[in-house]
Amino acid sequence: MKKPYTFNGLLDQYIKEKSLSPATIVTYKSVVKLFTKDTGIEYLNKVRYEKLLDWRLTITQRSSDITWNNYLRHMRALWKFAIRKRYVTSIDHFKDLNWGKYNSSKIKTITTRQLKKTLFFLSDSGCNLEPCWFWKIVVQFMYLSGVRRLQLVRIQWKDINFVDKTIHLTALGEKTDRSRTIPMGNTLEQELTEYKNRLIKDYPLAFKPEAQLFNITLLNPHYRGHQMDENQLSRFFRRLGKNMDFPISSHRLRHTMATEIAKTGHIKPLQQILGHNDIGTTMNFYVHPDMDQLRSVINTLSDI
Repeated sequence: MKKPYTFNGLLDQYIKEKSLSPATIVTYKSVVKLFTKDTGIEYLNKVRYEKLLDWRLTITQRSSDITWNNYLRHMRALWKFAIRKRYVTSIDHFKDLNWGKYNSSKIKTITTRQLKKTLFFLSDSGCNLEPCWFWKIVVQFMYLSGVRRLQLVRIQWKDINFVDKTIHLTALGEKTDRSRTIPMGNTLEQELTEYKNRLIKDYPLAFKPEAQLFNITLLNPHYRGHQMDENQLSRFFRRLGKNMDFPISSHRLRHTMATEIAKTGHIKPLQQILGHNDIGTTMNFYVHPDMDQLRSVINTLSDI
């Protein structure tokens, strides 16, 4: 395999080896194009830390810190890939760049009341998202495990271990390009057992070791293809949101799960469950204290 020397070549190899959604590929291409245009750096061996600092200043002067964080996240992933493949030296130039202040007012979670309302809707006879019982377990699974969309559609029945109560996540669905295993909580174990029994009884083709854990195409003929994909999952959440009086998505479920666990103070285990290399990512991007939590902290002050 020819060693890539340019960022465009690096990106091409990254796309070949990763299982990225079309939208993610578009984002990576736009970030790399912007980086080479702003810095004038096309070759990997021309990267210098001072040049990267100048680029950060350029971005933050014309855009928000959130935009900078998005660019940095993608460039860090590319550079780590280059180091891992030994296309460059082990010096991680991008790691020393600071994240911008994360000060987004956009709410990324849903409340417990909203989650219960969603599950009630998917259990009700008036639900119009057939089969509603299927989508209910999908929502429960995403909240109780914290997996991303791509991870969800990659999980097969063989990845579910009811004996050890674990879920195996393959490298193909991981941003870190490494497979890992996460725990299965008691509630999720119970829901998955009921789901499994229903499939064995009514949809035996959907319950095989190599079969997708969740495959709507076998349950509803209106869904095309032989396997469920990210786009079908996203379209479901958009339709679900139209039935609710609040937005809901797989991303919000992941953030909600992270925020709920963070309230217990178990940050390090949460980092491992979410699959973050850097605990700063867990704290800065996935933990969103609500007003009640902030108030409880204030109330720990001594009486005066």
